[in-house]
Amino acid sequence: MTTVTHRDTDLWPRCQDAARQRGLAPALRLLASALTPGLLPCGPGGHTVTDARTFAEADGLWVAGATRPRRPADEAVLSRTALLGGEVVAATVTTAPPARRGAAEREAGAAFVLGLAWVRLGLSESLRSACLGYLGRRRSGDSYLLQQQLVKGTVAEAVADHLEVRAVLSGAGPGDLPAAVLADVHARITAADREQVRLLGASGYLRDGPGMPCYLSELLAEVHVTGEEPR
Repeated sequence: MTTVTHRDTDLWPRCQDAARQRGLAPALRLLASALTPGLLPCGPGGHTVTDARTFAEADGLWVAGATRPRRPADEAVLSRTALLGGEVVAATVTTAPPARRGAAEREAGAAFVLGLAWVRLGLSESLRSACLGYLGRRRSGDSYLLQQQLVKGTVAEAVADHLEVRAVLSGAGPGDLPAAVLADVHARITAADREQVRLLGASGYLRDGPGMPCYLSELLAEVHVTGEEPR
């Protein structure tokens, strides 16, 4: 398995850029191919949210840093969602979580949760761009929605959240940030996404709308982020 070191942190901005420019599936594929090559990345509870190619091609399981054999009979697909950039698969996998992990496995788990934060940040920034485009076209009375004070305030809060998340993540390698700090980073991204989706009105909640990738982004955090230090 590839080990990401402090000298290899260019992976993080590449994941962020892939999510922002190309979508969730390409970003997840990039993260999985770098950190869990040939394996299906699962959270400690035995769930996965990943791109369709990784789901189809993985020979084994990666469960919060530990490897396991893959048995298709133990898997159940919960959903397949077609998004811009490719399909994302959510599935449950019957497997025991690792009881105790070695240093390499703990670092691998920390690297994946860190990489997910960069992926989710890129998606959230993409959602912000979609919001600005939408609000800049829609009028309310004599002005555009983007010119309304409450709307501008919500957009400004999202920008601040993104800048703060980036500041925390920048320069951090696997294991540098305590699990509780990473959990807070993911929570900030989730909160920003929820507020931004509200700006899109009903279109933000459609299955084929711009809010769907961020719903899956939140699901990713629920699968992989525990907020507890790895054992």
